Amino acid sequence: MKVIKTYYPRVKAIELFMVLVYGIVVSFGTLLLWIKGDLSFERWRTFMLIGLIYVLFCMFLSFCIRTQRIELTEYRMEHKLLGISRRSVAFSSVKKVMFGKVNGSPVVAIINGNTSKPIFVPYIPFEKDWQEITSYIKERNQKVIISI
Repeated sequence: MKVIKTYYPRVKAIELFMVLVYGIVVSFGTLLLWIKGDLSFERWRTFMLIGLIYVLFCMFLSFCIRTQRIELTEYRMEHKLLGISRRSVAFSSVKKVMFGKVNGSPVVAIINGNTSKPIFVPYIPFEKDWQEITSYIKERNQKVIISI
């Protein structure tokens, strides 16, 4: 199937936030060890090694966020994560596209005629691309209702 357009996530703000949180944790953790009078090189090194767990987890999250993409083909939209198709929706079966929140996170809910449950696709980090994606869906299926 021919891919018409691929949308990649924008992750600079997410990665900057992860670095900022790590900086805050290191600064305040070091400050707390110093205030307690327990700041030795061994304690600080152990604290930094424990912080390495946070860094590795953030790198894994960043890798997962970076590898996701939305592909528009001639007949369907696919959301891929780590190269594996997570969600796939045929344009002909889409009834409604709604923008909303689930558990506090902004999502795009696609009501499909084939299933009773909505298909949730992440809004962030594709926030700047959704207007173009929804207009393409509307172009492929004139009966689609797009609600904000």
